[in-house]
Amino acid sequence: MVRLKSIFLAALLLVSFSAGAQEVEAFLDRAEIARGDTVELTIRVFQQQNTQLDLSPLRADFDILASRTSQQIRSINNQVESWTDYVITLFPTREGEIEIPALQVGSQQTSPITLTVEDQGPNSNQGNSELFLETEVNKESVFVQEQLLFTIRLFYTISGIRNPQFTELDMPDTVIQLIGSPNQYERLIDGERYGVYEMRYVIFPQRSGPLEIPDILFRGEVTDGSSNFVFRNLNTQRVTAYIEGKTIEVKERPAAAQGLETWLPASNVTLEESWDQDISNLQVGQTLKRTVTLVAEGLDGAVLPPFSPEQIDGVNLYADPADISRTFVEGEIVGTRVESASLVPTRAGIVEIPELSVPWWDINSNELRYATLPASRLSIATIDGELPSEQLVQDDGRGLESEAAAPVLNQDMIDAQNQSRLINIPVIWFNLFIGAAVLVVLASIYLLVIRSFNISPMDSLRGFARRLADSRKPQNNERIAFGELQNSLRNGDPKAIRSALLIWANHFYAPAPIRSMEDIIRLSAGSPLSGFALEVQTALYNSETQARIDSAKVEQQLIAMRRLQQDIRREVRRNEPYNLPPLYRT
Repeated sequence: MVRLKSIFLAALLLVSFSAGAQEVEAFLDRAEIARGDTVELTIRVFQQQNTQLDLSPLRADFDILASRTSQQIRSINNQVESWTDYVITLFPTREGEIEIPALQVGSQQTSPITLTVEDQGPNSNQGNSELFLETEVNKESVFVQEQLLFTIRLFYTISGIRNPQFTELDMPDTVIQLIGSPNQYERLIDGERYGVYEMRYVIFPQRSGPLEIPDILFRGEVTDGSSNFVFRNLNTQRVTAYIEGKTIEVKERPAAAQGLETWLPASNVTLEESWDQDISNLQVGQTLKRTVTLVAEGLDGAVLPPFSPEQIDGVNLYADPADISRTFVEGEIVGTRVESASLVPTRAGIVEIPELSVPWWDINSNELRYATLPASRLSIATIDGELPSEQLVQDDGRGLESEAAAPVLNQDMIDAQNQSRLINIPVIWFNLFIGAAVLVVLASIYLLVIRSFNISPMDSLRGFARRLADSRKPQNNERIAFGELQNSLRNGDPKAIRSALLIWANHFYAPAPIRSMEDIIRLSAGSPLSGFALEVQTALYNSETQARIDSAKVEQQLIAMRRLQQDIRREVRRNEPYNLPPLYRT
């Protein structure tokens, strides 16, 4: 027995040393597959250890889904042979004849292999009744910025599916949101019960033209269910399902809506108003609160424009920040914008709150409509509770006795009285007194603060210099950040504009964090800043777009927005001391 083992080891070493060159080969488990199916590529390496494979050439036409290795050894007629198999699961990204290129394996190369991928219709590889996909859209054509509902459903009868993965929806010039969490339920199809895994999306295309929804690929693993808490069954099988994508027509604004400042394609838009008290019984100086709610079915609240008046004659207006939200009702997005303001009447009489009107496009009837809120009338009484008479007092030309000629003042007498009250002190003694007081204060600070706490004057000066330098950084100073943004706008470099805009926007939208241009677009929806941010993003990838950015106009708009926000924050700070504390402390 010992002799046989010695012969076996000697033969193995002989084969290992006699292999003067590395031997590799590559082969597929199938030469023809349906579109949406996967194929396994095996690279077999003989007598090789620590082999490094370069799989980057495969990524041109394939998605690499998984890989595994196995080592084998066999002896036939005293001839020992060993090898390592690298098994790679590939998903072709196109149809037709695809060549798997030669791959570098150490110092050797594999031979090219041809794979045929056939298109067998939209459900190309879904002949398997145990696992298949279904997609659904609510419309075949939509207007630009109109919501498109897209649903993906996975039907399965097999159990033990692990690590489910779907193609991520990533389409240019679109805003995509997942509606809630994925739904799981059961459905009976032709007498067979299927489990359903459903994901619903709402898509807002931002430009007209064809919208290409990509092919959807599901990838997962199936186990036989024999795993337990001690030993884990690793004999899993990868399963896939595939369905072809869809093309949706995105129409531009209709002619009737071309001149509108805001474009709101929705199924319904409403305006509602509420007051915190009776508006027919008010007094001058009394504060009341008005709340107006705009609700749009089929739009995100972030795209709804501001609609409240900035000023009202006869009333001081103090607007609160808008409350923007979105919900999903029966699979459709519903956006809400709530604008509240405190109103303080400044004169008695009838004050009229102007009518509000928000234009929107009815996607059901395909016509322009208006959400309207009628004008409101406030009856303002004087502080004594009396309404002013509507009759004017006639002036007969005769003044009242109290309006008689004012008495003549004797200026010399007033000067003499003021002079008698002054005490003459020599200037030199006054200056000496001030100097002595300053020295006493400085000495007290040194003895009681600096010397007691062993504070070095130079360290204090250096610390003050550091704090002063930090306060001058754009990240910590809104005025400096806005100056940097103005300079970048004048220079016209899109990268510099983007960097400066992100820094300044963190000040402008504080405390909301700004990490990307998408955050600016979301928070500034309906304002000129949103369109400018989109132009900057486009200019970063298209140098021709840079010439179309009107930097001077954008700078004026930013200055106006900044000034308006400063006025609002100044007004909030002015009124903060007069806010009532909460009734119950928490």
